[in-house]
Amino acid sequence: MTNTSKEMKFGLFFLNSIPPTKTDAEELNDGLEQIKMADELGYEAAWIAEHNARAYGVVSNTAVYLSAAAAITKNIKLATGVTRLPLHHPLQVAEDMNLVDVISNGRLYLGVGKGYDKLEFDAYNIDFDERHAKYLESLDILKAAIQSERVTYSGQFYNINNIPVYPRPIQKDGPPIFVMVSGNDASMINAAEQGHSFMLGGITNEDTKHKIKLYRESALNSGLSEEYVESAISRSGKLLFCYVAETTEQAQKEYRAGLEWYMSERDNRPTFGVIDRERNVDYDRFLQSENTLVGSPEKVVEDIERFRKETGLNNIILWMNIGGQPQEQVLKSMNLFAEKVMPHFNGAKVEQLNS
Repeated sequence: MTNTSKEMKFGLFFLNSIPPTKTDAEELNDGLEQIKMADELGYEAAWIAEHNARAYGVVSNTAVYLSAAAAITKNIKLATGVTRLPLHHPLQVAEDMNLVDVISNGRLYLGVGKGYDKLEFDAYNIDFDERHAKYLESLDILKAAIQSERVTYSGQFYNINNIPVYPRPIQKDGPPIFVMVSGNDASMINAAEQGHSFMLGGITNEDTKHKIKLYRESALNSGLSEEYVESAISRSGKLLFCYVAETTEQAQKEYRAGLEWYMSERDNRPTFGVIDRERNVDYDRFLQSENTLVGSPEKVVEDIERFRKETGLNNIILWMNIGGQPQEQVLKSMNLFAEKVMPHFNGAKVEQLNS
C-alpha cells in the first residue's frame, strides 16, 4: 500500500453510555480522559452527543461537558454532535456555545439537529410533533446570535426584540454550524443553501458521494463562493463505527459486547439494519457494512482507502467507545489508530502514549 498525498482528518464520537458494568461518573470521567488523549495523539475533533432520559447517552448539556474538555486540551476541536435545538431556547444555546468558544480559545464546532426521540421531548413537556418547525426557527435565531451582537426575530415560537447576546465568540464569524444529515436529500440542500457544514450517518458510500455532489451544486447555485463551499465540505465528515486491535479477530471480538448492549438499549430508532425484531444483532452483517471499520490496523487502512475512493470525503468521525467499552480497550484502540493508521494518510509520525 502506498501513502496518499491528501491529508485526512479523523475525529472521535462520544455518546457516553452507561451499561451495567459502569457508573455514570466512571463513563463521564473515562470520556474526558479519552478526549485528553485524543488531543495529545492528534485527532482532529471530539464530537459529544446530547441526550436525556436514556442510559445510552447521559450528557444532557454538551456545553458543560465541552467546557470541562476545553480545560484539559489544547488543540482538538470540541464539537456538539448534536445539540437538539427544539429542546432549548436558541438564545441560550448561542450564549452557552459562545462561552465554550471563549473558554476553548476558538475551538468550537456547533453541530445541530432536531431530535428524534419522543421520550426525550416528553420528559421536558415539549411537543414532539412541532420539532421540525421549531428546529428551523431555532436554527435561524442561533445563526444570527453567534454572528451578530443583537438579535431581532419574529416567528411562530419565538419573538425576540433587539436582544444583545453575550459573550461574543472568539471565532470571527462565530463557530461553524454543522447539520446532521442521514437519508434526506432536502436536509443536505437546506444545509448547502444556508452555508452550513454537515455530518453524515447511516448511509451508503454511494449515497454519501451523491449527497456531497448535491451539496456542492446547491451551495454554488445559492451564490456561495467556491472557496467557501470547499472549506465547508473539508470540515464536514461522516460517522463510522471503528475499533482497532492487533488482529482483526481480536478487534471484532472486543467490540462486540458494547455494540450489542447499545443496540439492545437503543429501542427508539432504526439501527443501521443490523438488528431483528427481537433486538438481536446480526453481528456478521454489521462487520460487513460500509459504515464499519473494525479490525487490524492494516485492514482499517484498506477500508478507509476504499471509503475515500468511493465517497471523495476526507473527514471521518470514528465511534470507538460504543456502549461504554472498557476504558483500557478504548485507549488501546485510539493509540493503535494514531500510531499505525493515521500516518498512512497524513505522513505524520505518532508516538504511542502510555495508557
